[in-house]
Amino acid sequence: MIKIRSLLPDEMMKAIEIKGICWPEEIQGKSKIQFDREKEYQFWSKWMISSIENNDDRQLYGAFDQDTLLAVIFASFAEVEDSENGIEINGLWVDPKHRNKGLSLHLLKKIIEYYLDLNKNEIIIFNFHYSSSNSFYKKLGASIIKQTHQLEEKVPIDVFSCDLQDMLNNINQRINKYPL
Repeated sequence: MIKIRSLLPDEMMKAIEIKGICWPEEIQGKSKIQFDREKEYQFWSKWMISSIENNDDRQLYGAFDQDTLLAVIFASFAEVEDSENGIEINGLWVDPKHRNKGLSLHLLKKIIEYYLDLNKNEIIIFNFHYSSSNSFYKKLGASIIKQTHQLEEKVPIDVFSCDLQDMLNNINQRINKYPL
């Protein structure tokens, strides 16, 4: 049975390993930057524990089958220039062996419900322009509000926005197909 729960600090390396598996698909060959597992681990571990000093509320959840981590989501308050009362999905990665099981929907639902309780009203998602997951966010009601560029190669990044309640409604219409 799959369980959605908060990610513990000692599970961060497992989360980074899933990100590393997803990296080539995310970047679609548009950058020569190699995934550095240790550098990513150091960055996200520090990010995980620095919420208070950054006046933020950072949430990290995983989808677990007993002790096996299948998928992760990282979220935080959005930067004010992106949304005055929103949240940002900082990462959502699903191990390819466990896709098409609704794990992303369940993780997003958990995050959105949490932040709705804090009266947040918008979700911001930065995603590589060439990533296949862009269609996933569009199906959930998100639309591209701008494009920016990141990394040395200036890889295009689509910035999505959606009303939190609207996205939750769209998730709820789909999630019943994927019981945990």
